[in-house]
This record gives sequence, C-alpha cells and structure tokens, in this order.
Amino acid sequence: MEVEALDPAELQRLVLAAVADYIDDTVLAERLAEEEHQRCRLRAFTEQWDTSGEP
Repeated sequence: MEVEALDPAELQRLVLAAVADYIDDTVLAERLAEEEHQRCRLRAFTEQWDTSGEP
C-alpha cells in the first residue's frame, strides 16, 4: 500500500491506532497544556510589538 494513496484522515487513524498503546495520557495532557501556555505567552509578547512602522 502506498502512503500517498491513503486519505490523510485514514493515515492519521492508522498511525494513532498503532501508537495508542505507547502513549501516557497523563504526560500527553501535561505536554499539551504546557504548549498552550507557551502559545499564550508568545501571543501576549507579540501583541506588545508596534506594527505601525513608525519609529
């Protein structure tokens, strides 16, 4: 079977099914929460920039 021939949703389902037994849901949730926290901090930081082009 060629990977390119698979629908992206089907490929994602197959990969997730193959690795599901190896995922620690607690650790995954912690990492996703940390990523979201970092995104919020970056967003807040970038909102402080003056984008008007004025010196």
